[in-house]
Amino acid sequence: MISKTIDLSKVNVSLDSALLKNKILSISNFRLIELDGNVYYQIAKKGQAELVYINAADASINHKGAELYAGKIASQLLGDSTATIQTISLVKQFDEEYLEINRLLPVYKVVFDRADGIRLYVDPSSDRLGLAVENNRAMFSSLFRNFHSWKFLDHFGSFRLVALCLLCLAAFVATLMGIYIAFITKSKKGNTGNSAVKYRKLHRRIAIVVSITSLMFTFSGAYHAFAKFKPDTRQQYFIEEDYKATELNFKPNSLSKQYDVKNISLIKINNTVFLQITCSSQKGFTKEECCEKMGVAAAKFGMNMKSPMPMVRYLSLPNLQVLPNGDQQYARFMASVFSKQTDENIISVTPVTEFKGEYGFVNKRLPVYKVQYKMNNNERWYVETSSGKLAAKINDIDLREGLSFAMLHKFHFADELGKTSRDVLTIIAALGNLLAAIAGIILLAIWFRKKKTSVKTFAKQ
Repeated sequence: MISKTIDLSKVNVSLDSALLKNKILSISNFRLIELDGNVYYQIAKKGQAELVYINAADASINHKGAELYAGKIASQLLGDSTATIQTISLVKQFDEEYLEINRLLPVYKVVFDRADGIRLYVDPSSDRLGLAVENNRAMFSSLFRNFHSWKFLDHFGSFRLVALCLLCLAAFVATLMGIYIAFITKSKKGNTGNSAVKYRKLHRRIAIVVSITSLMFTFSGAYHAFAKFKPDTRQQYFIEEDYKATELNFKPNSLSKQYDVKNISLIKINNTVFLQITCSSQKGFTKEECCEKMGVAAAKFGMNMKSPMPMVRYLSLPNLQVLPNGDQQYARFMASVFSKQTDENIISVTPVTEFKGEYGFVNKRLPVYKVQYKMNNNERWYVETSSGKLAAKINDIDLREGLSFAMLHKFHFADELGKTSRDVLTIIAALGNLLAAIAGIILLAIWFRKKKTSVKTFAKQ
């Protein structure tokens, strides 16, 4: 994410005046951004993907603001000052390259004029990168999707998941049978110079070594595919309000004396409108608040927080009164709206600042709050207060599948060894299974060849 303190001295027009001058009667949210040395109101309208950019100095609309700002973010994230932008386009839906796993929508696809064809998908409403992909990675991703996840069967609906479940279960049973044959039955002695015997021994030795990983891969793969029958609905959970321009009468530059403002947006809790102010320093916060945000207080209770929560202040409109523990209160409100449960059923509200345990990297959004209930198998809702969107919904049943896939399929049990060591371990396990399969295929080919030869000999007799 790219963000810095906004120079509020450049804001000469109040938000309501800027909106009404451009005949915008209502908005769903706004924020302040800097572009070409000017500060702009970045306006989001309810139900519209395109953002409107209004100069905060004179209330004029920059009709090229969306593309210019997306290009600015992408260039900064790429870090290549020599690369020129080829095309910029708005992406409203997930597609074959920008998959649903990237979470952020809508985004802008910024294609750079480079030999590797790199393109960045950026979210201008949060300055975040959704995906960076170049030609080689795109090719590998396509191979992975089609050969590992069988995405080429998507046109057949749920048949893909059925096929994956059956294949994994068949491989699981075959592995168990192989283990039974290796340890329970006695192999027949044969000529050690025989090619079939040689490959049978090779197959058996490799398979015994990798059989545990075979069971891990196939069981977790089948379990994961089966869990996919339940659709992922997190994209449907978001809070989109409708604020009238006339109720947004405030001047952002009035906040500069008390806070170092990095971002401003709107939220509503129980019909009260608040400014959600993210700050770049501890200015305007008490010592206790700073300690809590920086994780000092949490560390006393044994919590592992590798990065601090952002410094966020909630000010009510129009009187700009501070809402105590505003970020946590908004997290509770969001979870109650999404879950349809009352606030009294909440067990705990915990800040999450790293991908770990049940909240893995696949969820993409950080920082978030984990709001846990005592109902529905201890369901917990991970909500992102900065965007008003759901990051993940997990209960005890989902946790079992998630841990199965993370530990047995992706080898996250080896995380303490480091990512590189974990990846090497996974590669070795996968190659071992491949070698065992190749030896088995060679054995099968030898058997068919001998069978064919014996049939021909019998026919001649």
